[in-house]
Amino acid sequence: MIDLEKIGKKIASMRRERGYTGEELAERLHVSPQAVSKWENARCLPETAILPSLADALDCSIDSLLYPRELFILEAIYTDGKTHIPITHFINGLVHDNTLNICVTPSFTGVSLESTRLKLLTVKFQTPKGVYFSYALQNETLFLNKESSGFTSGLPFQLVGAYYGNDAEHSSAMGKMEHYEYFKWDKIEVNHENFPSSTGSDNTEYLTLIYLNASGIHTISCPENETLFYNSQRTQLLLPDHSKCILKNIDRLSWEKGMDCPWAGAIFSALKYMGETYSYHQLMGMSGACYRVCFADVWDFSCTDALVAFDYASPLSKAIGYSFYFADRLAKEERKAERQAIMEDIQNGKPVLAINLRVAPEWGIITGYTCGGSRLLCRTYFDQEVFSSLEREEYPDPEEKRTIFEENGGYLFNDFWPFLILHLNKMKIPPAPLDNLKASLSILISSFHAEDCRGYHQGKKAYQSWIKALSKDSDFQLETDRENVLRRLSVNDNMLCCLIDSRQAAAAYLREAADPALVQGREQLEGIAANCQAIADMLSVFRHQLKHSSACRIAYSTVNAFGASTLMQRKEQMNLLENACVLDEESCRLAGQFLESQQM
Repeated sequence: MIDLEKIGKKIASMRRERGYTGEELAERLHVSPQAVSKWENARCLPETAILPSLADALDCSIDSLLYPRELFILEAIYTDGKTHIPITHFINGLVHDNTLNICVTPSFTGVSLESTRLKLLTVKFQTPKGVYFSYALQNETLFLNKESSGFTSGLPFQLVGAYYGNDAEHSSAMGKMEHYEYFKWDKIEVNHENFPSSTGSDNTEYLTLIYLNASGIHTISCPENETLFYNSQRTQLLLPDHSKCILKNIDRLSWEKGMDCPWAGAIFSALKYMGETYSYHQLMGMSGACYRVCFADVWDFSCTDALVAFDYASPLSKAIGYSFYFADRLAKEERKAERQAIMEDIQNGKPVLAINLRVAPEWGIITGYTCGGSRLLCRTYFDQEVFSSLEREEYPDPEEKRTIFEENGGYLFNDFWPFLILHLNKMKIPPAPLDNLKASLSILISSFHAEDCRGYHQGKKAYQSWIKALSKDSDFQLETDRENVLRRLSVNDNMLCCLIDSRQAAAAYLREAADPALVQGREQLEGIAANCQAIADMLSVFRHQLKHSSACRIAYSTVNAFGASTLMQRKEQMNLLENACVLDEESCRLAGQFLESQQM
């Protein structure tokens, strides 16, 4: 027999449960608010034609409206704390004679979750006594009837279940959580110290929490070695958003700003972000890159890459107490694991260095990621043009400007997958400064006399081959070979810039090392520093003059005749490089004397 009063109460209860006002429900059903009021006050039934739309709006069946039970499932969620599958209609259909008696298994519920997390069913149900919440773990029985009661959501936050383990083996963590709740932590570190692991579990374990707040019952699952966070009101638990992570305020990179070795510049900015206090010239000095000179007969831009021919990374790694892990030219099937390693470093506050992030193959910094790691954010030496346009408000897309500066922390997206990646990991206390200085001067000697590597000349041979290449007048005939001449001039300018920067860094590092506390060898250090400064000064003056000459204008693609003055400039540069080679050779002699003095 149809009971108008029960039907009216049911419609009113379901409407409020779904968050509708009477007017909103009426508008959705295309009826008057007065009609809804009549239904809820048991003055009449909805018309037959309205019933399907009404049942759809209230997310229930027509039978449950016309023949309301005293036990009604308002919401049922099958979940592993990460994926949440609504099965309300299905569970409601299992209620017979105002009783629900089920064993929570995938075969019974009709859904499955492919994970090793603990799985459970949460329900929100209504009886004549009111609205309640309950849950049952997988393989447990959920029993409800019209007399049942459960948890209520009267508090801003109430923890009702806590488990540590996985679907194969788990135990209650409620005692632990009640203890931690006393301290009002703003986050929960999920590890084996806070939540002891089972001795029999070799697989990943999870902290699974079931809690109530004003919006209902919730389940969240956090894997071991990660962190759960409370929101600012302590009414909700949140996992970190691993789809996006950005390290804010990493310094910009740019040439001719006193850091013209991109490898050392990138390391300097990354370490500075990580709280290290090394200066750029200290990193150049301890690595030995401040003494480098490299040349390839084909005029290769890679000559300026600090690691292209000599291992300056290992000495620096030892000097600062970090291990350097290189991912070199990975196959595509290896990228997934490397992408995960990059994401983990970023999540742990560690920038990652890489070559070929934007525009051209040069060192830069991976500063963050979005889209679950499929897009990388970066700082590179090629960013300045974009940033200058943005700052002058000349960027063609204002929306992209907003995205760059607001959503992505002021960083640009990478253009390419990098072919060489460097991870920085703090390992041990670094050696004493004097030990690092001696290692640095040993590199000065060994790199100056180094043999060719992979087609690159080094040290003394680099000077000699660079001078020889400049003497080939046939290689600088703009009229017959414009493209290659412009390339050679551009590579030449880059190499001059790199050599000036490296010797300035060497002079600064050695002057700092030659303090009065050094009993023996201070004169040799001062001599080497003076030689390095002399190289930097004479090449800097020459390059400044060159930039205002016809040769430089040609190098920057301005059409000019390639006259005799350019030949004179090349001859002047050849003389300067010969002098630089002599000064570097003298520095090697002084370095040898210093090292001998330290053995006495």
